[in-house]
Amino acid sequence: MANLKITGENIYLRFVQSDDMATLATGMTGVSLYGGLPSENDQKAEYYMWNKQNQLLFSQRNLTDSDKGYLNCTICLKSNDSIIGYNSTKYVGKELFSHMSAIIPSERRKSYYSELMALRHKFIFDSSGLNATKSTITIPTSTSEINTSVRTALDSLYVTNVETLNFSEQGEYRKSEITAAEWATWINHSDRTTLKNQSYTITTWTGV
Repeated sequence: MANLKITGENIYLRFVQSDDMATLATGMTGVSLYGGLPSENDQKAEYYMWNKQNQLLFSQRNLTDSDKGYLNCTICLKSNDSIIGYNSTKYVGKELFSHMSAIIPSERRKSYYSELMALRHKFIFDSSGLNATKSTITIPTSTSEINTSVRTALDSLYVTNVETLNFSEQGEYRKSEITAAEWATWINHSDRTTLKNQSYTITTWTGV
């Protein structure tokens, strides 16, 4: 079984475990259009799929042009190992696509989403991580409690729009992308010295 742990200043990412699912389901609070959260059966099915996807990158290495899959990680606090959310990222070759990130309600508005985004991009673009060439994400353009957190963390980074997307029940979004070079320019800006200097380590990523 593969193990992955990416450690930042206040949080760390690790592969999703089955016992995480009940807590992770609450991260959809305020996100689901219909107000419902994933059922126990939904959680079991999701874990089965996520775990199977995680095993594809079974040892530490950079992405190659032939790779295709997902990395699904639980977000935990360093201080007490408590679960605060999850992140799912799709990869096709050396390009990454942000699939979903969610913070549970009790841990929102504490700057963890911004730290997650910085930590995630360090990992995907760093040569000691995935060494990706491009990252694509879909960002809401409207303002709401959740949308504002997303836009605060990402609007200044993702400035190159690929297309505008309109969803009848969710509003307008913009699909945007950055290259590894653009990430380096962004994180090295003097305004982001704190984010750049935050802890970042890959403490374990091995195949058994």
